[in-house]
Amino acid sequence: MFGPRIAPVLLLIAIAQNAAIGESPSTAADSQRLTETRWQRDGWPLLQKYCIDCHNEDYSEAELDLSSFHSFAAFSDESGSMQRVLEMVRFGAMPPEDSDLPTEDERKRLVAALDQSLYSVSCDLRVRPGKVTARRLNRAEYNRTVRDLFGLDRFDEVIRPADRFPSDEVGEGFDNNSDVLSMSPMLMEKYLSAAETIAAAVIVDAEQLPSVDHQRTADQLLIHGDVAAGLFRGHCVTPETKVWTTFHVPIAGEYELAFVGGSNSKTSDQLVELYDGDGKILAREKIGHFGGRAKGKSFKTKIHLDPGDHVVFARLVGEHDNLIEVGQHVHPDRVRVTKSMKSKAIKQTRSPRKPQQSIDPNKFPLMIRKLILSGPVEYLPDVFPPTQSEIIRYEADEKDGQWKNVAESARKSLKPLLVKAFRRPIENGEVDPYVALVVDATERGESYHRGIQIAVTAILVSPNFLFRIETPLPSTIETLDAQKINGDDSPGTIELTQHQLASRLSYFLYSSMPDPPLFTAADQGQLAGDRLEREVKRMLQDPKSDSLASQFAAQWLGLKNLEVHEADTDKFPGFNRELADAMSRETQLVFSNIVSKNRPVVELLTADYSFINPLLASHYGIDLKGDAGKKTDQRFARVSLADSPRRGVLSHASVLTLTSNPGRTSPVKRGKWILENVFGTPPPEPPPGIPELEDSESASEHASLREQLEAHRADPACAACHRVMDQLGFGLEQFDAVGRFREFDGTREVDSSGELPGGRSFDGGRELVEVLGETEQDAFAQTVISRLLTFALGRGLLPGDRCVIDEIAANTRKRGYRMQDMMIEVVKSQPFQTYEWVGPESIDRKIPTAKASGL
Repeated sequence: MFGPRIAPVLLLIAIAQNAAIGESPSTAADSQRLTETRWQRDGWPLLQKYCIDCHNEDYSEAELDLSSFHSFAAFSDESGSMQRVLEMVRFGAMPPEDSDLPTEDERKRLVAALDQSLYSVSCDLRVRPGKVTARRLNRAEYNRTVRDLFGLDRFDEVIRPADRFPSDEVGEGFDNNSDVLSMSPMLMEKYLSAAETIAAAVIVDAEQLPSVDHQRTADQLLIHGDVAAGLFRGHCVTPETKVWTTFHVPIAGEYELAFVGGSNSKTSDQLVELYDGDGKILAREKIGHFGGRAKGKSFKTKIHLDPGDHVVFARLVGEHDNLIEVGQHVHPDRVRVTKSMKSKAIKQTRSPRKPQQSIDPNKFPLMIRKLILSGPVEYLPDVFPPTQSEIIRYEADEKDGQWKNVAESARKSLKPLLVKAFRRPIENGEVDPYVALVVDATERGESYHRGIQIAVTAILVSPNFLFRIETPLPSTIETLDAQKINGDDSPGTIELTQHQLASRLSYFLYSSMPDPPLFTAADQGQLAGDRLEREVKRMLQDPKSDSLASQFAAQWLGLKNLEVHEADTDKFPGFNRELADAMSRETQLVFSNIVSKNRPVVELLTADYSFINPLLASHYGIDLKGDAGKKTDQRFARVSLADSPRRGVLSHASVLTLTSNPGRTSPVKRGKWILENVFGTPPPEPPPGIPELEDSESASEHASLREQLEAHRADPACAACHRVMDQLGFGLEQFDAVGRFREFDGTREVDSSGELPGGRSFDGGRELVEVLGETEQDAFAQTVISRLLTFALGRGLLPGDRCVIDEIAANTRKRGYRMQDMMIEVVKSQPFQTYEWVGPESIDRKIPTAKASGL
């Protein structure tokens, strides 16, 4: 699939690289010869002139011997070492200042020769995608996958169990790196606990819901007015007597309210009303003689009750009372209960009335024995989560306490859930263990719903859910095994299945499982060509793609470090967690805007706009207009920075704060951040024994920070790196350690001037950004592509990935390196759509804990 497509592109790149010397290869072999010729003519002489004195067989500075590179063949064996040499020369760290230094033209020629040579040995038209590794879901992916699996974003309950998991390790700058996502016994216990919590939230067992059976006998009822206690624990009342009680309801539903009592007269019935604390009539019934020997009469009614306390009145209707329709309200006087009346009635329940042998039925026509509230007899739909009906699509039958058709119903309900949870089609046999769990539960007396809960728990701790496992189809494995039998031990390049590709794509753009449209496209086998590109564009317009900002950009740019950054609150009292969160959100929103609008990536550096809320506006000294400026409304609004010294992320408080020390700015940290995240060239580690800036005694105690750094660079071992790194950091000295603009540092006027190699001078952050935007667009694009590819693949980049990065750069350069274009090219690349299969052992070794647990 990829060979015919990628080879011409790589050849075109080779042609472009050789164009500078007026040579055009017609084949890959020609390109290789031209590259070797160029190295012998331009590269090796310069390397020999400026580097070999320190890096030779006899004196290997930094344990690096470059003397073998007189032969172009050495690049094939030592490409990793030469890649670092390229970065150091491009960065300007080598040769050191105490050595002979190349001219700017010589440095450019050496960089070009090194670059082309490395490209030639890495991109030999046989790009390898890298070995497959089982990828455990990290914390963010787990939370988002649970959300999307059950549709939890559609109702109020928010479940984020992974927030309580141990922090994920970071590899190659990201916490989705498969090589560091291990599975410990403690984490497995966390997964099991989380699965039980989730299952209980998405499925509610009706048998486990709270219910009530409140029976209020006559001596427990609150009574105000004339009353006489009867022989059978009944209380006889008049039409003017108020009788009431309070029932507590734990859950909304339909409840049964019952009156038990009767007429004191053997010849006449009595009319009884029940109404609530607002006076609404709930029921009205005629009731006959209670019959003696406690043989009372009763009537029942169903009422809807919400959770909480509910007052119910019982009243004898007098002969001359005007009857009001049930559902209407009685006169307010009938529900008026003063504190004194209530207090006296409660006191009376503590001293039961003495029964009377004879009670005049004309004075006390009605005997009340009980008020009973029981239920719910019917549960309202909103008692159950919306997920309940979606998971349990088929109900088993219950009759006489026995469940019927359990296996068939469970199979039909669980199979669609397994397809979503495992993110691929499943075989019938795969659902059997989960069906068996439901059957076992019902056979031991638990409900069908409880059995489904148990099955959901088991699904959520299955390796098929917790890991993204990519294995070939059985027919493909048979072919590879046959090749091995025939003596071919080379790894096979395997194309992802449609559902594996959908999963890679969704975890790249959503940090979550495939959504329904993507799953449908995979089912139809349409994830290729224009349809694949349309899917990427569609997904990038979905709010779920905000994960690119919160996961990819936040880790690439180091924003997550703000979560633990401690600024000196004596110097910066306004700094707190809320402000730090707003700082991070600003940068994420600018990134998201560039993604959604497919803007050039350089806009991250040069944007003359931003997104801020009132808290951040106050921090920046920006006056927000209209509703956006209301301090009670902390939403973010787009603002213009046209008249501001701020441009792009380098002027965001997030970047400026995380690259500062607690009490002061750090040009070194800021310069290092730019080198790593803009140039893609991390500086080398400082030589051993080099003191920290604060420990250096080479400047007076009253020296400015710039003067201290200049003294620090007097040491040749420091100068090589700091001469570029510090200059970059100086350009941001207009901003203090929490990102506020300033003109003075204490009593000293801030000096934000600097100069980069090639005579590129600037004064202040705005001019620095303009220089970088004009001269480093290609380097920045390469950096963004490499970070995107690292994040998308979930692994560190290999030497062979160099040609993929160059291919993506070549394909997106004409349109100005637009963000969506880059992401589409990453998705279309060979490493993204294929993998090297070396056998099941690469999967087995990643999930020993899960397998040992029998999950």
